[in-house]
Order: sequence, then structure tokens, then C-alpha cells
Amino acid sequence: MKKLILIPTAISSLRIAVLPLFFYLYNSANIVACLILLAFSAATDFFDGYSARKLGATSSFGAYYDAITDFALVIGAFVFFTVKGFYPVWLPLLITASFVLFIFTSRLSKKIYDPIGKYIGSALYIGIVLTLVFPEQITYSFVQYAFVVFFVISLGSRVICLTKNRNPNLN
Repeated sequence: MKKLILIPTAISSLRIAVLPLFFYLYNSANIVACLILLAFSAATDFFDGYSARKLGATSSFGAYYDAITDFALVIGAFVFFTVKGFYPVWLPLLITASFVLFIFTSRLSKKIYDPIGKYIGSALYIGIVLTLVFPEQITYSFVQYAFVVFFVISLGSRVICLTKNRNPNLN
């Protein structure tokens, strides 16, 4: 089992390795290559979980490591875009808060159903793609305010779910 867990962990680690290459390619104005890297990263997100299940190598560590590598890639891209002047500083801070909320509430209860929160990572990937493909202020505004809406709805959903899990009479 210990050796098998290395396969999905290595696949997840590729998302972290992609980040410096993403920065380099963006600074070289190679947007197509950046998009290919993002598609590759999304594929690794699928295949790490798939390989863990197929190999019987699922673990709490693997689940959290997968989330951490997703977060590292997404927050890295948004911090990079913020440094470039596309986004305000509060956006990467809100993305970080969203990740901390996910980790914290996941540790409190495994039964959280968050119909919006489970798609926040995908929405952030889409936000990165939109930023690359449509580098205009209207895109930046749309991405940041769309994330705020996702975050608020996800926060509400998690609070409601935690409240229901703590008080069985509400179920």
C-alpha cells in the first residue's frame, strides 16, 4: 500500500511542478502553452483520484494532498495575476479563505454536502482560462465577482450543513 500511494501522490505533485513553467510561458507570451498546461493539470486532478481508487491506495493524506496541490496551482496563478495588476489583493486572500474553510469544515464533518463548494476549484480553473484568453478588465471583473458569489453560496451551504450535522433534530 505504501508504495502504491506514491503513484497518485506523484500525479498530484505534477500540478505544483507546472506552476513555474506556467509563469515562464506566460511571461514569454505563450498563452496557448499556458492553456495546455492547465488542461494537463486538470487531467492530473482526474487521474490522481482515479489511480488511487484503482490501486486501492486512497487515504486521508492523499485526499488532502490533492486539495493542497489544486490550491497551490490556483492560488499561484491568481497571485501571479494579482502581481501583474489584473486582480485586487483581496481575491487571492478570498481564495485562500475558501481553501481554509474547505479544510476546516472537512475536518469537522465528512458529511458536508456543498453543491457549490465542490465546483469552486473548477470555477477557479475556468477563471484562469478566461484571464488568459480574454485579458480585458471586463473579464477580470467577471471572474472576481463570480468567485465572490461562489464563495458566499458555498459558505452558506457549509454553515447550513454543519448546523444540521450538529443538530440531528433539524434533519
